[in-house]
Amino acid sequence: MKAIFRKARIATSVLAAAAAVGLLAAPAAQAAPAGIANPDFEAGASGWNTFSVPFGTGIITNDPALPAHSGSWKAELGGHGRAGMDRITQQVTIPALRVPVLTFWVHIGTPSPATFGYHELTVEATAPDGTPYTLVTRTNKDSASGYQQVTVTLPEAFYSSAEQHAVISFFSVDDAANRVPFLIDDVSMAYRLKLSRPFFPPLLKF
Repeated sequence: MKAIFRKARIATSVLAAAAAVGLLAAPAAQAAPAGIANPDFEAGASGWNTFSVPFGTGIITNDPALPAHSGSWKAELGGHGRAGMDRITQQVTIPALRVPVLTFWVHIGTPSPATFGYHELTVEATAPDGTPYTLVTRTNKDSASGYQQVTVTLPEAFYSSAEQHAVISFFSVDDAANRVPFLIDDVSMAYRLKLSRPFFPPLLKF
């Protein structure tokens, strides 16, 4: 079976299970006054909304078997050894006339045995009108030693002349082939001025 069809089948079954227990409602989190609240997870789940289907276990953990990038705590998405979905979300405030830039660290372990199943991490930003935008995707085939830093600029929909809110989401979908968790740590949001090209009037011809 091709990977795309396997992905669709797993995602459909997981989303159906999530809907059955009412976990797919729009995330309701308190907005951070600036940047990300509890960005390194050292305060546990404070500032984050979490859910896990069908596991119901804690996603934000200080398990020393899988070290954090810094400190002791991190988010561990997937890797349960069964088909399912994990998700963490947080609402952030984007100041007026600023371009939001998301940075985080991710570690994708190498599965054992080396036969790959299907495991995917997706990072999304949901605009004030409810439209989700995919920012980053990773799969188990992107595994590497240690943590890797990822930085992404949010699209134009998140730039406004007025302050607005957005929801940042990290979620994983995986099957039962291998235990491959995605570890997320040290999430940050920076806001920069929008750069624009200077305007040069056309030359006048006489």
